[in-house]
Amino acid sequence: MKKVVAFLGSPRKNGNTATLVKEVIHGAQDAGAEIATFNLYDMNIKPCQGCLVCRKTGQCVIQEDDFDNMFKHIIDADVVVFGSPVYVWQVTAQMKLLWDRLCGLFDENFKTRYAAKSLIMVYSQGNPNAQAFQTSFQTNEAVLKMFGLHVVNTILVTGGTDPNTAANNKELLLLAYEAGKAI
Repeated sequence: MKKVVAFLGSPRKNGNTATLVKEVIHGAQDAGAEIATFNLYDMNIKPCQGCLVCRKTGQCVIQEDDFDNMFKHIIDADVVVFGSPVYVWQVTAQMKLLWDRLCGLFDENFKTRYAAKSLIMVYSQGNPNAQAFQTSFQTNEAVLKMFGLHVVNTILVTGGTDPNTAANNKELLLLAYEAGKAI
């Protein structure tokens, strides 16, 4: 049984990002996967302190937050799902807080500590132009690949200023479901 961990980086618990991440999870469940989900807006994640201990030991020294549990789920997962709306050309601050703390996934020589994991990215943006933030998405993909997280699918809702845009797009919902089922 594959293990999937999903991270929702949107303050809207029923908005476009959440809708699509839920469909990915639904597909993965139908494929028999074990699922863990974290809503980052409900989590206490402190910012990285830049101490580099995690690069030496693989463990973050900050113990007063929820990161350690999330990190363990990433290590144990076969597939990771990151979902975020686009705020100022990038993922939300909560998602970035999580990503900044992932440096324990590689060592001092930038070699990954764990087996490569498949990554599904889910983005929602108000801009109707699907190409508007591709440079940011490509940068994110390169950074996450350094952690051993390899993007196998990217799902994007455009023109998502209405929180029901994704829910009303049957083709996009099917795409998200199939991405989860294909894991």
